[in-house]
Amino acid sequence: MSQLDDAIGGIVSTVWDSVLGIQVEPEGSTAAFGQQGGHGLTYAGVVQISGAWDGAVSVQCSERAARHAARTMFGLDDADVSTADLQDALGELTNMTGGNIKALLPETCYLGLPVVVEGADYRFRLPGSAPVRRSTFRAGEELIVVTMLERA
Repeated sequence: MSQLDDAIGGIVSTVWDSVLGIQVEPEGSTAAFGQQGGHGLTYAGVVQISGAWDGAVSVQCSERAARHAARTMFGLDDADVSTADLQDALGELTNMTGGNIKALLPETCYLGLPVVVEGADYRFRLPGSAPVRRSTFRAGEELIVVTMLERA
């Protein structure tokens, strides 16, 4: 495992623990959500990074994990969590994760605004990019997949 992989693991662990009180452990598998199968509705937050390094960071999780994040972050009962709350919570987690990863990259880089997609069978694409890092984590029964995509 490289220093960057270790740093990403530390970032994800710190963000999920400090914001949500959830312990996150590396899973070992590096498969994307679409390759895992059986997850139903999933959410992906994506934030672009531009400048000395050009690409994006995505954070994928199940609807259940996004719902837990929204409940915890916004102090809501489960019945009161809206789709917008799920999107806002994952967008903020993605923003924190991407911002901390940006700090590891060459200076000067800029962080864009997070975008959140949801669905049972989707793909997102950053034109001209390829995944350069994919890390999978387990938070209880839930998987969290963090992917760095770099533009050529």
